[in-house]
Amino acid sequence: MNNMKRSIRRIFWLLALCFFLLLGYLGKLVLVDRQVISSNAYNSRLRYVDDTIRRGDIVDLDGEVLATSVLQDDGTYVRKYPRARMAAHITGYSSVGKTGVEAAENFEMMALHNEFFQRVMGIATGKELMGNSVVVTVDMDIQSTAGNLLGNAKGAVVVMEPSTGRILALQAYPDFDPNKVAANWDSLKDDEDSPLVNRGTQGVYPPGSTFKLVTALSIMENVKDWQTRTYECQGEASFENKVIHCYKNKVHGTVDMKQALTVSCNCYFAQMATEVGPAKLREVMARVGMETPAKFELAYSQSKIGLEATATQSELVETAIGQGRTAVTPLYMAMLASAIANEGIMMQPYIIDHIQYSNGKVGKQTVPQKLTEICTTEEAALLRDMMVSVVENGTGKAASVNGVTVAGKTGTAENATGNDHSWFVGFAPAEDPKVAVAVVIENANAYGSATPIAGKVIKEALSQLEDK
Repeated sequence: MNNMKRSIRRIFWLLALCFFLLLGYLGKLVLVDRQVISSNAYNSRLRYVDDTIRRGDIVDLDGEVLATSVLQDDGTYVRKYPRARMAAHITGYSSVGKTGVEAAENFEMMALHNEFFQRVMGIATGKELMGNSVVVTVDMDIQSTAGNLLGNAKGAVVVMEPSTGRILALQAYPDFDPNKVAANWDSLKDDEDSPLVNRGTQGVYPPGSTFKLVTALSIMENVKDWQTRTYECQGEASFENKVIHCYKNKVHGTVDMKQALTVSCNCYFAQMATEVGPAKLREVMARVGMETPAKFELAYSQSKIGLEATATQSELVETAIGQGRTAVTPLYMAMLASAIANEGIMMQPYIIDHIQYSNGKVGKQTVPQKLTEICTTEEAALLRDMMVSVVENGTGKAASVNGVTVAGKTGTAENATGNDHSWFVGFAPAEDPKVAVAVVIENANAYGSATPIAGKVIKEALSQLEDK
């Protein structure tokens, strides 16, 4: 009898535990996850439209309208995008499903602030019910400059404020006209150039020589005499079964780390990486946030550490110069440049500044947050000085801006399916960074280098920030 009572009690407590676990999970769905679920691109309810509510606008920091709803004669609303392609990968679209900010803040744009009052006034006066508007961090002057410079070149431009992580511009091409997505859906979704993919956040590329910033950091931390060490570059060097070439087999002669980064000497970084070893290099790659989720509001791909702790020497030297299986997004590279500019602190990137209610009051507002610390202040300062040398004396001269000290790193990434990709990452002014940038151009032989584009974007961004 006692055994039966004990069994009944155990079953009771087990059922009670299951009940409370289920209750807790449902509470999490409702209180914590509801907005994430409501804005998920795979949520079929994103296609549902409440025709009684005018969807909130999307506006930039200066109040320029990027997306709005227009009332039609039949009483329904149609979404319009005044800047069309220029802001397409930011706004996304709201027609055949939702993407971009349209998806990320769907919940807010269809929500009514002070709903009871709005509905009463709607009945009494016929005033339309207005959802909350979303104010993005983007400056359309910088965004437009980036778009015009990118032109018809496949690639992306990401501009970020290093101290906060706010996105000032996010441009990608090929793009699309969000006003015509429904009409052109069949051709858009089947287009081999993938115009619906935001290359700034979802494009994944080998980083090329921009990755030498990470390799340099690993050398600083693991090779004690790196500051006095020199290397004799002969234009190529053999490692295990891999031959590493400097660009066009150029012989750089005697170089230390600063000079090697300035002229982008592959052989130097490959040799020094063999002294660091794959395990230590991989540790640094993890610490600089390569696989740390950015928790960005828009859809993004995760950068990939393509190096195992037990990697061969051939795999190690390839990785050290930004080739191999390592892959990054332009968003991540802008974050990396920003972290160096911000004394080693990588900030959480964000593109939603705040929610604005229909009565003009400010609702939810994004507070800048630290994502991770990639290096010490001293290491960041050393990297910054080397990056200044790249622009002033080396491969990054085309990114220079009159009267401004620009810090940067160029990169050429081999592409197995075509011409090499061109990279530039950097920030300015080097002594007091206000803006960081990452530019990638696919098949650069056909479309030109990323470096001059970066310089012009930096100039425009600094000009706009100074005026505001």
